[in-house]
Amino acid sequence: FLKQFRDPAQALEELNAQMSAMDRGEEFISLCVVVFDTEAGTLRFASAGHPPAWLWHEREVSPLRATGPLLMLDPKGTYFSREIGLDEGDMALLYTDGLAEARNGDQLFGEDRVATIIRRDPGAAPDVLCKALLEAARDFSEGPIEDDVAILAVRRA
Repeated sequence: FLKQFRDPAQALEELNAQMSAMDRGEEFISLCVVVFDTEAGTLRFASAGHPPAWLWHEREVSPLRATGPLLMLDPKGTYFSREIGLDEGDMALLYTDGLAEARNGDQLFGEDRVATIIRRDPGAAPDVLCKALLEAARDFSEGPIEDDVAILAVRRA
């Protein structure tokens, strides 16, 4: 749908409408769409109830929070996109909920720990940061991490 609409929010609205038309019961999906425009030096995103992505920009770590509901929660759900100019060295980090929901008893690894690890070494290479986050979640968890974990970090060169 990004080829058709080019705007992440419009793509999410179309995806939501089509997936909602399928009778899948109480199934909901979170999703974050990020488009990097290397010529304009921007990041444009829309998020369907996904855990916040994080952005290292202007020497700060900021959350890129949901801009609309989970997919299939509301067939007529609306989404909006945000666009942010990126400077050299800025980095976006996206992850699945399995990372933030790694458990140690009743405690979750959580979004704040993700942000803290980024703040510790924001200049780290993206692959090093992803490995550090996964290791930190494994160390935190009292057993194997139950849910799947995917982590992606992208830095503007």
